[in-house]
Amino acid sequence: MLEVKDLSVRYGDAHVITGVSFQAARGAITCILGPNGSGKTTLLRCITGLVSPASGRIMFDGQNLQGKKPHEIVRMGLIMIPEGRRLWPPLTVEENLKMGAYLVNEQARIDGQLSYVFDLFPHLGSRKNQLCGTLSGGELQMVAIGRGLMGFPRLLLLDEPSLGLAPLVVREVFRAVEKIVDAGTTVLLVEQNTQVALSVAVYGYILEIGSIALESDAASLRENSHVKEAYLGL
Repeated sequence: MLEVKDLSVRYGDAHVITGVSFQAARGAITCILGPNGSGKTTLLRCITGLVSPASGRIMFDGQNLQGKKPHEIVRMGLIMIPEGRRLWPPLTVEENLKMGAYLVNEQARIDGQLSYVFDLFPHLGSRKNQLCGTLSGGELQMVAIGRGLMGFPRLLLLDEPSLGLAPLVVREVFRAVEKIVDAGTTVLLVEQNTQVALSVAVYGYILEIGSIALESDAASLRENSHVKEAYLGL
């Protein structure tokens, strides 16, 4: 569904990403793992049109994303849930969710998708009129994912969804991610929590210093000695 080929990104004279190639298969979770500063977020920002590549190609469902603006990419069905959530604290849960549907013109579709989000995250339904600034970190992450879903994504990019969350909440969030995929949405997951990412992903890539250092199916990566030592603490 998504194919990135020989992608390079520079900030001034600094090479942040160099010759990165990977694919995200339709109907599955693909993960990109790596330490802080390895270029993971820059890679997602490049895919979504927020950063221009120095070279390379990004294809989404057979269409070249080169030169397309972020809102055009969103309209194509490629939506990112950013690291840090980027919600509006003075707005309610429901108002934040509806912000994700700003390109959707049919009220019936918006209402139906809102019901889907509340079914996925029942906790949010009882808090739909609560200001987002009063929510816990886990609840905020649920709202952020729900807001992305309100745009009817075909491919959902998740940037560090477990960041700052308690283990129980992480499990709840990732159960929801698996349900999202089961419902037909493809997921590209960027994570530092290697263990949980490899437990849900089908295929994974290790990004180190702006380049792909390793790739394989998730089961093989879990057993790889380098991954065990560097990322799983084994």
